[in-house]
Amino acid sequence: MALSQTRCRNQTTLTKLATRVASVHGELAYVEGRLAGALAPELSERLGRRLGELLELREALYVTLRRFDATLDPTAIGKVEDWLKPFGRGMAGRRRYEAALANAMLEQQLGQ
Repeated sequence: MALSQTRCRNQTTLTKLATRVASVHGELAYVEGRLAGALAPELSERLGRRLGELLELREALYVTLRRFDATLDPTAIGKVEDWLKPFGRGMAGRRRYEAALANAMLEQQLGQ
């Protein structure tokens, strides 16, 4: 069977959704791991907020993925560290990620 334009677009969309789910799974694993350790109260608060955002995003992605293909199990999608790309790799990237969370929280507080 030849690929139609619609089928190509659907496959591209499914691939992007699955990649985004894998990225969210990776970030969730990192945030949950950091929250399990001893942290400064302000970092714990920032990570707790981010955890809530990620859980909401994950659920929305799951719903969207199931609308495209009800047979897919989004929980079976692995995790990747693509979420860390804007910050760099390794421990330095993770520190920049946490600093970015701190800056976002500070900007939010100043905006209120």
